[in-house]
Amino acid sequence: MRDETRFVDRLHRDLRDVRWPEPAEIRARARRRSRRAALTAAVAVLAVMSGSAYAAAGRPVSPPPLVAAIPVSPANAAPAEIPQEALLTPRDVPLKTGVQLGETGMVEPVRIDSTLESCGRDRGVPTGLPTSRYSRSQTLLWAPTDATTQHPMLTQDVYRVDPDQGRLVFGLVGLLLNACAEWRLAGSAFVDGRPVTTVDTHRWDTPVRGFAGDESVMVRHVSLAPRGQFGGRVVAAAPSVEVTMVVRVGDLVTVVATGPGAVADTVDDVRPGRGLSHAELEALGRTAARRMCAAANPGC
Repeated sequence: MRDETRFVDRLHRDLRDVRWPEPAEIRARARRRSRRAALTAAVAVLAVMSGSAYAAAGRPVSPPPLVAAIPVSPANAAPAEIPQEALLTPRDVPLKTGVQLGETGMVEPVRIDSTLESCGRDRGVPTGLPTSRYSRSQTLLWAPTDATTQHPMLTQDVYRVDPDQGRLVFGLVGLLLNACAEWRLAGSAFVDGRPVTTVDTHRWDTPVRGFAGDESVMVRHVSLAPRGQFGGRVVAAAPSVEVTMVVRVGDLVTVVATGPGAVADTVDDVRPGRGLSHAELEALGRTAARRMCAAANPGC
């Protein structure tokens, strides 16, 4: 107990001899330390950035001893955002297009065909869509020969995905097509001013695969004319054929989907003004792959 008392008395005496800095001096020291930390960080950044300048001047290219080299993994070195040059241009499309609309995004799901995805959910196909890191989208407008107003001729989405996600996209397309070769669902229409319950039939097939990039598939969507649920009478005209092309180059995946009337009704229909033929669509898919080459990782 006596030893503890002596220790406490000595501690009090030592504390009386300690000189505590004034508040202004404490703040000044803090500012000096902040400036030194900022200067150290700036020197490190300049040392990394000026490596090429050292080489051009014939000086040693190794960084100063106090600056550690920062390892960069291939994934971190890959380009991130998708440049506009990676997308199709109006000049790439055989049909004359007008206004070009576009936008960018992050962490977007890779969308293939909303109707096909709905069929997949109805048939029990897993609904988890691969997610992109970055995306860029555009819509090209056009006016068919028998129309006076412009509407979407095609839409294009380009996604930057992780390597395993790119292959997962094509695996998901295969699952959806296997489950949804034909899909019937209830709809509605007006006949003579009265609502009628209809049966809408959708069919999907793949006219061609492997025609562009590292992986590619063309999905053709044919909607039959809606028929009345009772009697089977046709109650409306059949929607136009739609085609979706999915093309991958490295870590970039593009989905190019045609708008109403932009595709010829039959494979052999190449008449002017009747929409894109299948040969023109394949060529457009190859052009889309070439556009992505410079921005993809790895590139072409």
